[in-house]
Amino acid sequence: RSTACARRLRLWAHIYLYMQVQGFDLVPRLIGRGGSNMRRIAEKTGAKLRIRGRGSGHLEIDGVREAPTPLMVAVTTDKGDRDGFCKAIKLTIAELRAVEQRFVAHCQQYNIEHEGPAFGIGLLPDNGRDILGDILDGVPRAPVCTRPS
Repeated sequence: RSTACARRLRLWAHIYLYMQVQGFDLVPRLIGRGGSNMRRIAEKTGAKLRIRGRGSGHLEIDGVREAPTPLMVAVTTDKGDRDGFCKAIKLTIAELRAVEQRFVAHCQQYNIEHEGPAFGIGLLPDNGRDILGDILDGVPRAPVCTRPS
């Protein structure tokens, strides 16, 4: 099955992460001890969550390099599982808000200036915004808005 074909059979969202400053371990904080945060969301929703891109530590190009994309959380479910998809996005955003609070405290403690949002919603399937409805209220749109080929 081709990647494009597989993508059409799934609901997916990319949430781009901007909380990258000296001394703040974003990815481990988001994943949780032993993967607990991401596992909890996956178990409650049936979604697959992956942290990908520059700074993720996930080596996916020949098992040697991170993907040359901005750091993101990719959330996917089967296309027919709209409830699981919505719940996964809602729980992921809640986890990101909790990490954002720790990020702001870190920046204040170390006098680090950070402008702009901590995270933003990026790529969605064509009907993604309709499916998610008000779950995305208050979540900035990421400037990355091209669809992968």
